[in-house]
Amino acid sequence: MKHCLTFLRNSVRQTLLSGSSDSILCASVGYLVFGLFAVSVISCGPPPQGQYHVPETALAAAERTTRPGSGQQQVSLPTSANIQLQRMPYVRNAFKEPPRVPRRGGLDNFYATTRGTVQNMTIISNISMDVLKAFLAKGWASVVVLQMQGRNPEIVVLSDYNDSLNEISLQNPTSLTKRRLSYKDFETAWRESSQNKCILITPQKLSDIDIENVLGRYLRPEVYKDISIRSR
Repeated sequence: MKHCLTFLRNSVRQTLLSGSSDSILCASVGYLVFGLFAVSVISCGPPPQGQYHVPETALAAAERTTRPGSGQQQVSLPTSANIQLQRMPYVRNAFKEPPRVPRRGGLDNFYATTRGTVQNMTIISNISMDVLKAFLAKGWASVVVLQMQGRNPEIVVLSDYNDSLNEISLQNPTSLTKRRLSYKDFETAWRESSQNKCILITPQKLSDIDIENVLGRYLRPEVYKDISIRSR
């Protein structure tokens, strides 16, 4: 484009030097054409490089940094969850006979004495109330020991929780009757009776990775980093 403008300008200059009236007229027309051509080049030329032509790598980087939630896993517990014990024969088999609860080692004793009736069982220690909720959200039956005031200790199954009501339900796997407890009453009794433990009864044997993957779906890693897992 630059060479074309130079050629046109030189041609007009040579015409003026020839001195004839026809040459002057042609030169005037040439200057007019030269001016129009120059304006069109300026107005229609390529856009400034820095304004529109952003390299592809820069675009990709900008998209990564501005995309909402990029690179961050959003985890949270649902506000309520429940399991259907009537559809879990592998849980009910452990309660065909009322389990005995010794004064000490209630869940450990239950784990050891149910080998003949329950194939896949996992005992988990150092857990919190939120971990119990995560298991219910997954659909896993959690078994705990509770001793309410004035009652003997008993092994019970958690069947649902509801944050709106601040309640958790205990269900009898045989009769399917339920009892509701407030979060405060349940957590106080559970910590004293179960020492922050629970048992999971599942259709298949659970590995440590299986459990950590489920907990990671609902909880931050620091909530469950200290848990201890023993499965059969």
